[in-house]
Amino acid sequence: MTRASSVAFLALCLLVSACTIGRWYVGSPLLEDPHRVLVVGHTPKAEVLARLGPPNRILRHKSGDVFVYHHDQRNTSELEITEPVVTRLTLFQWEKVQDKSDRLMVFFDTAGVVSAYGFRQGREELEPL
Repeated sequence: MTRASSVAFLALCLLVSACTIGRWYVGSPLLEDPHRVLVVGHTPKAEVLARLGPPNRILRHKSGDVFVYHHDQRNTSELEITEPVVTRLTLFQWEKVQDKSDRLMVFFDTAGVVSAYGFRQGREELEPL
């Protein structure tokens, strides 16, 4: 190794870089595909609970209950390069945050049978870290 490359290597070693990857989850994924479980006008509330699990939230209405399921995911990536010895100055900082969620709302009539539902699967849109 030449003297110039040794000095360059030493200078690079003085620059400290840190890389952080994080994942946060809120809620639980659905136990089954809702399109296979939910049949409007046929599926009772007990079967929805047995096959999809407990909802994150239950709303009460005059026309019937609403089960709300959600599973949120946040992925973060961060890179920071600092000079730690003399100035402690951050030379470069980069951060990428992705928030996506799966949402399911199941509407029941007064008899406790599915009257409608809406499902959006957003977590599949997450880019790999």
